[in-house]
Order: sequence, then C-alpha cells, then structure tokens
Amino acid sequence: MSWGAKYSARLQDVAQIEGSGTLSEEDRRSLELLRTEGLSIKNLDDEKRAELAKFVSRLHHERGLSLSDIARLTGNKTSGYISWVCKCLSVRVRPFEESRLKAIREKRRKYERRPFDGSDEDKAYMLGLRHGDLSVSRPWKGVVRVSTSTTHPAMAELFHDLFGKYGHVYQLPRFKKDTGSYEWNLQVILDESFSFLIPNFGMVKHWIGRHERTVLAYLAGLLDAEGSILVTKDAKSKVVLFVDYYNSNREILDWVAVQARRLNLSLSLRINKKKGVRTKKYGIIHRRNYWQLSLLGVDVIMGFVKSLQLRHPEKLRRRQIALSTAPGQRYSDVFPLIAEFRQTLKREVSDFVALAEMTYRMNHLPVLKN
Repeated sequence: MSWGAKYSARLQDVAQIEGSGTLSEEDRRSLELLRTEGLSIKNLDDEKRAELAKFVSRLHHERGLSLSDIARLTGNKTSGYISWVCKCLSVRVRPFEESRLKAIREKRRKYERRPFDGSDEDKAYMLGLRHGDLSVSRPWKGVVRVSTSTTHPAMAELFHDLFGKYGHVYQLPRFKKDTGSYEWNLQVILDESFSFLIPNFGMVKHWIGRHERTVLAYLAGLLDAEGSILVTKDAKSKVVLFVDYYNSNREILDWVAVQARRLNLSLSLRINKKKGVRTKKYGIIHRRNYWQLSLLGVDVIMGFVKSLQLRHPEKLRRRQIALSTAPGQRYSDVFPLIAEFRQTLKREVSDFVALAEMTYRMNHLPVLKN
C-alpha cells in the first residue's frame, strides 16, 4: 500500500473514532469540550480538567494518536494547540524521536527521501552553494536539513531544481522583524547521504582542490550562491569583465584567490562591508567583515567565465551577456542589453517579494469568532 493510501486510511481511522461507538459518554463530553472555541483550560473546574486529561492521555498513549491526529479529531485545531492543552493538563507528550520512529515502523512518511546519486562535480557544486548561501543542520539522526532565505525567484528555482528530486521542498513566506521586509524561506529534509554538506570549508577544501573539475564546480556553486559576473566599462568606455565573489569567511576567498592565480587571473581582495557599520537601507549592524574578491584579466577572464558550469538562472543570464561581448567592444553597444536585464531582474524580485508579503498576510489573518 502506498503512503498516500495508508495516510488516507489513517485519517479514516481518526474520523471513525467518534462514530465507532467506542467513546463513552464521558469521552464525548471531553471531545465536545476540546472543540469549544476559545476554550480556557485554566478556568475549568478540577473535575473537568481531570476528565479532559484522561481523555487526551488515552487517545495519545493507549490509541497511539499523534497530536496532529487529535487535532484533526477536534476539528479546526492544530497540533501546536493540542501540545499546549497537554501542557496545561500535565499530560506527558511522546518525545518527538519516539513518534518519528513509530511513524517509520508504520511506514508513514508523507514525502520520500532519495539518496544522493550525483557526481563529484555535483557534490563540489553543492558545497560551493552551501558555503555561500545555505544553512545545513542535522535536526535528528539519519537526516540532513538544508535551508536558505531569498528574495530572488531564480534562487528559489535553483533550490527546487537541486533538491526537489531528493526530498520535498517547503517554500514559506517570512517576515523579518528587524528590517520590516518579506522574503521566502526554503528548506528540505534530505537523506543521510547528504551529510557531506555538513562539514565547514576547512574540512573539505583539500578534497575540493584535488582535481581541477571539482575546483571549477565549487567556484561555480560559490558564484551562484554569493557572487556576480559584472559587465562594465573602463576609462576608455570599452567593455571590461569582472567576476566578484562575496563572503564573510575570508579563508574561503583566500583559497579562491589561490585558484585564480593558478588560472593567471588578476585579483583584488577588499572589505566590502566593515564590521560594526550599519547598513544604509535597514540600519542593521554588520557582525563580521564582509569581503569582496574581484577577478579580472583581459585575455583570460572570458575563458574563466566560459568554464564555469553555472546553474542559477539569473547568473546564467549574466554569463550569457558577458560571453556575447568582444575584446575592445564599446560599452554603449551592450548597455541596452544590460539595462533590460537590470529592469527585468528588479521587476522579478519586486513581484516575488510582493507575493511573499501577500501569502504571509493571508496565512496570518486573525481568526474571527462567532
């Protein structure tokens, strides 16, 4: 039986509890009490509190219903609300790990997790993306959680493309209180085989650096995460290309600088945002120095850009513009293409943020009581 069929059967089991004839009159009173809008546990008398505690405990421990199951049984309630009820009634809740293992034994998992099956280059690319813009943790044994927040639809598309085939990607709107702005949070729970994403840069740099193909893959991932390909002009209004990497971890950019020198690229490393300085837009204080590494080279930068197997849709468009230029070309010839790209990017980000705000507000509408 598929998970969906098992889950549907479980919902039917929950729904049938009330109509199965197995509920006593006392249990029915407790169930109706739990369904009461605006129920105040602390204002119940001792007798009703005791009855309610016994009822919830029987459902949770004897019948094996999860907090979510009990929430479904009580109607428009949430597992968080039932957890609060249990706390108020001093009912012990099964530990999360115990519930998880029980679900595994019963083969109840909503979304399938598939093991990593990519190449070393795929692994190096993901590491570059991780060290630039992804948060990785192990929420419980046997799984790896990967997450990021973004205002760019292209980054969300990349995240779905990379991890969607290995696990379910959750995309939820987020409101940032410190900036008063909206963005999207993306996260996925992955198989243990993705544990290679957990180590910090210092623990994997030697593995990455063993082969040129993994070095280039890592540089592509790092650029897709927190970098840019810049087409601008020199003092003579001729086209010039830069590849910029940004990171608060200088060790990473020092390593990138070593690889760039091996490729005969010129470079400049400097502080882009200084520690302790407030941002202009939101007035947030930088906790660490934010570094910028710029790579350039009249003869070799084009070849370097061409060698990077980028996957971020926005960076791919930047790469396409860069590769369409020619040495010595006047900047005015390509400026209309660049201006169009900037305008399109600004509109895409604006629409994506607006959608996050609208979705967030709809998800947090106040509950109207009858």
